[in-house]
Amino acid sequence: GGLAQVKQNGKWGFIDKTGKVVIPIQYDWAWSFSEGLAEVKQNGKWGFVDNTGKVVIPIQYDWTWSFLEGLAQVKQNGKWGFVDKTGKVVIPVQYDYVWVFENGKALVQLNDEEFYIDKTGKRLN
Repeated sequence: GGLAQVKQNGKWGFIDKTGKVVIPIQYDWAWSFSEGLAEVKQNGKWGFVDNTGKVVIPIQYDWTWSFLEGLAQVKQNGKWGFVDKTGKVVIPVQYDYVWVFENGKALVQLNDEEFYIDKTGKRLN
C-alpha cells in the first residue's frame, strides 16, 4: 500500500515514504497491508483499515489474518470464518480452525474433521 507501520510510545500507525503520518498512531498493533487492507488491533479486538485510515472492516474480531485471494480469516467467540473486503461474512464463523485460501480452496477443521471448502463455503470432495 506504499505505507509502513510504525510504533511510537507503545502505539501503532502508518507513515508514507516521506515519513508523514498518514494513519494516526493510535492502534495497539498493526500489520502491513495485504490486498489493500491492513489489520489493526484496538482494545483487544481486530479489524481492517484502508490506506487512508478508514476502518472498512469493524474492529470487532478476536483475531484476523491478512487478505489472500480476496478473503481474510476472522475469529469470533472461538470460531473461525472468512470475510470479504467489504467486511461481509462470506463463509460463516463456524469452524474450529481455518487455513488460507490457495488456488480457490482452503483447508478447514470442524469437529476434529479436516476438509477443503471453496470460496462460497461449499465442501469439496
